[in-house]
Amino acid sequence: MKSPLTIPVDALERGPFHLEGTLPGSVLELENEVSIRNVGDVIYELTAERKNQEILITGRVEASMELECVRSGLFFSTIVGDSAFLRDYSTQDIQGDLDLTEDVREAVVIQIPNFPVSPEARSEAFELPKLPPDLTGEGDEEDDNPWNDLNRLNL
Repeated sequence: MKSPLTIPVDALERGPFHLEGTLPGSVLELENEVSIRNVGDVIYELTAERKNQEILITGRVEASMELECVRSGLFFSTIVGDSAFLRDYSTQDIQGDLDLTEDVREAVVIQIPNFPVSPEARSEAFELPKLPPDLTGEGDEEDDNPWNDLNRLNL
């Protein structure tokens, strides 16, 4: 069966070739990953152009999925992808049609963070413990003068 991400190299002689559509999430081969679940379809919008002896592919690829947050251990939904997908191929290396499926898979998988953090965990500010008043200087009546600490110094 011919992949929907196959470009007929002969068609590039007539001008740019546009590819737009979806692939099933199974193309990413993430079924055995325990920290990734509910992988959605891979969405792609690509343009192929022939430039002399090169074929230039530009566009974007993305997939929705749920990742396990390394801070909270909870799963969160996100979109992973490459909004600046760029590949080039030498026409001398291509025999027949050009299949982009493996390159699209790689572009999405390589963008999955190694240590994903959910937006909620990222936005929670890390709070420092409160210092006792004697260490913070609270309660000093002469706080207005920056030289107070030096004046209290016993030499």
